[in-house]
Amino acid sequence: MGKSIKDIVSSLVDDDGIKTEVTLTMTNQTLTKVIIALLASGATIVLVAHLTKNMFPNHQLSLLTTDIKTIKETLKKQLK
Repeated sequence: MGKSIKDIVSSLVDDDGIKTEVTLTMTNQTLTKVIIALLASGATIVLVAHLTKNMFPNHQLSLLTTDIKTIKETLKKQLK
């Protein structure tokens, strides 16, 4: 099945204490998975930000639009 817990612990701890040497092996498949995960998370962040912005319109923007319509109507009345 693999290493026992005793083997794992003994490989992490020696006479001086906890070993701090760490070796990471990155295969092409692992690197590809990491890159895809980073790209997917970035795309998700952009998508959520875009949907949030469009699903919940800015209240100030709607107030400005109303004010602009009122100003236009007032100017049309005054110019007639």
